[in-house]
Amino acid sequence: MRPTKLGAAGIRGVIGTGLTPENAIDFACAFGTFANGGKVIVALDTRSSSEMLHQAVVSGLQSCGCEVHDMGIAPAMLLSFVIPKLKAAGALLIGGGHQRESWNSIVPWGANGAYLNNIQIRELFDIYYGRRFFSCAWDGIKKVVPVSENIQAQYFDALCKVVDTKAIATANFTVVSDFCNGSGSTLEKEFAARFNLNSIPINNIFSGILPHDPEPRPHSAFQVQSLIKALKSDIGFVFNSDMSRVSLVSDTGETLSEECTFPLGADYLMEKSTEDALRVVSNICTSKTLDDIVARHNGILEKYTTGQSNIIDCMKESNAFISGEGSGSFTSSDWLPSFDALYVSAVILEAMAVKQKTLSELVAELPRYHIVKKTIKSSSMNAYNRIRLLKNHFKNAKICEMDGLRLDWDDGWVSLRASSTEQFIRLISESNNKELAEDRALQIHVLLENLS
Repeated sequence: MRPTKLGAAGIRGVIGTGLTPENAIDFACAFGTFANGGKVIVALDTRSSSEMLHQAVVSGLQSCGCEVHDMGIAPAMLLSFVIPKLKAAGALLIGGGHQRESWNSIVPWGANGAYLNNIQIRELFDIYYGRRFFSCAWDGIKKVVPVSENIQAQYFDALCKVVDTKAIATANFTVVSDFCNGSGSTLEKEFAARFNLNSIPINNIFSGILPHDPEPRPHSAFQVQSLIKALKSDIGFVFNSDMSRVSLVSDTGETLSEECTFPLGADYLMEKSTEDALRVVSNICTSKTLDDIVARHNGILEKYTTGQSNIIDCMKESNAFISGEGSGSFTSSDWLPSFDALYVSAVILEAMAVKQKTLSELVAELPRYHIVKKTIKSSSMNAYNRIRLLKNHFKNAKICEMDGLRLDWDDGWVSLRASSTEQFIRLISESNNKELAEDRALQIHVLLENLS
């Protein structure tokens, strides 16, 4: 099995055995053809393999006649912000996000600053597999243009208009931020200056090495946790390497599940809004905490298939107020059409400042459930078959097959789906009873192993 995946988030795989310079060039040529040889922005993260892929991607785009605007090391949301500013046909982001450091990816973005939608990604893959790429003559190759560093200031100008900058600055918060040695640390000083934060960054060097699992979860937060009380910090942020996800550590040192991030933001933003019947979009496997928060504010929760592109598309089509996922990501209708961990952080800080409550006090107001997350190795083809067969073992559950398989009971639920980014089945079990959530996860894990 070659560890390479193509999906809504582009092409990704293990460097050397899956994602190689050769298929990186082909993917870039396909995107250059998809963009009709137009202006394309390129950015990369700090992984040791990113520079290699960067050179392959730039050369592939140039061969199609594209005008390449190079951002260098930059996080995902800055790329999302700059695409419409430069009126580009699209962009390619080189970075593994939440995946292990042996992996990397090339993620395509559309002209609107969002991931490609399902129709666009199918068109791109048709070009990629068909290998009928644009090819320009020697005198049609354009020089690479660097993107102005001023774009960071423009991004923060825009961010400060959608959050209560004065309230946050007045609170004079002390924050510990773990950037996982990723691209987000390029924005740390400006973020601290704009919001008057006593900022304590860790893992903010461009070593090419990830200091821990880049997926923001409680097990990735121990370094931040160890500093919170000692430095009398108000909050800790744990980011993934491209700044699209964040989990939190409270002032008491509690390492919060990434599932708390979206409900915390939704609770505050819905309370702040003066509109009625606000619509919220989430994937089908986000914690029931979000269901309860939306119900608390008499909102409408629409559940959709997993993936940033799906969630953002659904938000636009349904004219929703907020959209996000339980992975530590959300955005709103007045912000970027992509997940931005700095925006999320600013919203949480605003909630603390305006309500004059600590993070632990805000968390205490959330309904809390016990959630178990597991990954089970499986090829994509085998994964779908195993998940389909599993439903025959649970006749007593309410079954939903919108996105993999979801089983619902009165006292909890279980979700199973084939990962769109890795060779895994993702299993999530949630209940108001910890033992029941763990027992169901174990039972289904054993069943899946027997179905292999």
